[in-house]
Amino acid sequence: MSTTTATSHQNRPDLTFVTVIHQALRADAGRLAAAVAAVGPGDRPGRVADIAAFYGQYRDQLALHHRHEDELFFPALAARVGADAMHLGELTAQHEALDGVLAEVSDRLAALAGPAGDFAADQAGAASALSAMTALLTAHLALEEQYALPLYETEISAAENKRLEARVRKDTPRALARFLVPWLIAHASPAQRAALFRSAPPLRLLYWLNLRYYRRFDRALARAA
Repeated sequence: MSTTTATSHQNRPDLTFVTVIHQALRADAGRLAAAVAAVGPGDRPGRVADIAAFYGQYRDQLALHHRHEDELFFPALAARVGADAMHLGELTAQHEALDGVLAEVSDRLAALAGPAGDFAADQAGAASALSAMTALLTAHLALEEQYALPLYETEISAAENKRLEARVRKDTPRALARFLVPWLIAHASPAQRAALFRSAPPLRLLYWLNLRYYRRFDRALARAA
């Protein structure tokens, strides 16, 4: 690592945003699995459809996060350290593999919500698809946190990171932001919440305006807690 390109400790980027996204993805993968395990034949379509609706939001947030990595964060880091150092090829391949697994979970949850199928078989299929998703997601986040994020922290300046995060906010559709902001705050520690609100003051207002909307989805998983 060059001392001319490495950022000083004072100029390092604030990684709260990506850290909380990873926390939310891990936590809700487990909550989705618990919710699917807890339903019975009398919960479909009803509660199973509600779980599928939450999953749809989760899937869309993960897909958007990966697109922002592929189009913004990863190219910026690769330009500094090279693709091999950050394991870009592996990370990109995992994104592509996750696309297929996420679609499989959607299909399995739709089948579980349908009243005509064999409940036990459909529940087992949904549980298996979620297990595969969680395993791949866990491996992907671990790889990113082992190689890409430490390099990002030392090689990308705080100013450049702020510019990239501003582009993310501008690119995020309003329909997805309605879920994203309260979802992140729900999974953040008090210190992380304060850091997020400081990073972009409008987030506080967006959180309060959309909290009820988020809770309409989240209650499907809260019942399994």
